[in-house]
Amino acid sequence: MKNILITGATSGLGLMLSRHFNNKGFDLVLTGRDKKKIISLKKELKDKNKPNCFALDLTKKKNFLSFLRIIKTKKKIDIVIHCLGGGFGMHSPNISKDDLNFLFNINVSIAVGINKVILDEKKYNKDLKIIHIGSVASIESTASVGYSMVKASLIAYTKSLSKVLINQNIFIHCVLLGAFEYENNSFERLKIRNKKIYNQFIKKNLPMKKIARAENFLGLFDLLTSVAGDPLAGSSIVADYSETNSFRI
Repeated sequence: MKNILITGATSGLGLMLSRHFNNKGFDLVLTGRDKKKIISLKKELKDKNKPNCFALDLTKKKNFLSFLRIIKTKKKIDIVIHCLGGGFGMHSPNISKDDLNFLFNINVSIAVGINKVILDEKKYNKDLKIIHIGSVASIESTASVGYSMVKASLIAYTKSLSKVLINQNIFIHCVLLGAFEYENNSFERLKIRNKKIYNQFIKKNLPMKKIARAENFLGLFDLLTSVAGDPLAGSSIVADYSETNSFRI
């Protein structure tokens, strides 16, 4: 039975993947900052397994350090998926240093810190797989300045770390997702908040003229969490239904 750690597990992609891998019989370690949501998720998933769920806002240093200590006490991990992140409505192109530091922390630094403890403490089984959730905004600057910047750094981190660790059977990926919907993610919230802008985005940016569902990407995550996905290590994999002009994988 595989052990999987998922950050940002209470909404959007993290929630979908938590449900998916629970159904596949994985042992889960899940984090989310909303206590009510993490309790609800634990109740939902407990019939199949008994997931380890932690309600922690990892942007708070005390909570982050507490979670690192928790990782050190857990059994070894096979797969890590970092879903924690977002743009948090910071749309100004003239972003402040404090706002940029916040975005970098929640989208990059927290994942880096968790990875470091897992790697330093050797809290992983053979053939560890680490997946970072990036964005197509990182290669085409289609979102806010701050969000595009910090997601772009995940590409360099993934490639650089992968080149160093692949000879230890540690496989690191970055998935650059286009627009999609799932429970309480940004596009679902936009649809509720401003249907006009939501429809304009679809008409202007999406060749299919409809938005993808997160479930459409499940096959990709099944691939990357299996041996079959190992040759893609270090890659930034675009999954966007031709939303962008990228020539990447």
